[in-house]
Amino acid sequence: MKRLAFALLVLSLTSATFAADEPEKPAAPAEKPAPNLGARADKLIKDALPVCAGEMKESRVALTHKLPENMLGAVIREESKNSPCEGQWVAAISNEGGFFMGTPWFLDDTEGTLEERLKAFTLQYMKQVFEPTIDRTKTREGLFHVTLTQAVDGGGKLPLEGEIDPAGTVLFIGHFVPMSADYRTSRLKAFEHFLSLSPTTGAAKPDVTVIEFSDFECPSCQHAAGYLKPILAAHSDRVRYIRYDTPLVSIHPWALPAAVAGRAIWHQKPELFWKYKEQIYENQEKLSAFTIDDFTRGFASDHDLDMKKYDADVNSPELRAELVNGAGNAFTNDVRATPTYIVNGAFVDSGVDGKGLVDYVNGLLKK
Repeated sequence: MKRLAFALLVLSLTSATFAADEPEKPAAPAEKPAPNLGARADKLIKDALPVCAGEMKESRVALTHKLPENMLGAVIREESKNSPCEGQWVAAISNEGGFFMGTPWFLDDTEGTLEERLKAFTLQYMKQVFEPTIDRTKTREGLFHVTLTQAVDGGGKLPLEGEIDPAGTVLFIGHFVPMSADYRTSRLKAFEHFLSLSPTTGAAKPDVTVIEFSDFECPSCQHAAGYLKPILAAHSDRVRYIRYDTPLVSIHPWALPAAVAGRAIWHQKPELFWKYKEQIYENQEKLSAFTIDDFTRGFASDHDLDMKKYDADVNSPELRAELVNGAGNAFTNDVRATPTYIVNGAFVDSGVDGKGLVDYVNGLLKK
């Protein structure tokens, strides 16, 4: 499973966020038990966490950093042999009735304006320059909306959204949702715009919708490329499959051009896109940043596409921006690796060779 760059940041911030032991420092004090966030928060936490195909052990401890005074939070840890299931999150509730689940960035070691603190933090931990834009209109929780943008090779900016307290002590990556909300429905709503633009196949009015976050250059995505075939073969009248392109632009140099070409093909011949997907993964080891354009254009030409329209799409800044923005939206909403699967709003571990995904979908269809 290919970890997103943002996921690597999450891992690198373990000591900064959760005060894990560091070899060169004295051992950290014993961890304190987590506060009780209440039954409603427990339900939201359960819905936010991945559904695991194997065993998963949960533990909770108190935060070592302070949240704003109107909030209460806890660290949620999941241990599993299945990598899509393991991780750490912070669950936080606010006096105003909001709920957050994700990984906040604690900005303790930074100084200056909010913009300066965010720039310093991302440079220190991500080793990259992000430009922050802050809307100082307060949210219900008293926070400011933040958009961090990173320049992408070849043009465009990848956005990462969050909410920061006015004192500049913590940035919540993602957004608070009302405690009264259905968390999985809220998660789907966050992806709604990009899902409407993504390649889709299967049932028009599905009982189950499977969203696959995937990258054409990712070896794990290549391995998983056929996971939906048995599901659609058995339930094409009840299951919809949406491929959500998540090109990892910082580590995969030809993933974005491949995604752009795929969308150009999808716009002309939707059914041909799925053959294109197969061809990319079958030839993944042979492709490179130097050969991808010739390969994709050759595929389009061999399948009788309008090449003038194809070239216009491939060279469209708007299409490129759409895909980069979609990747940023995945980062913002806690997609930490490719491939990742969301089924009816739940993160689902695909299991060994996709069996966990098949079993979960079959279980939903039997209800």
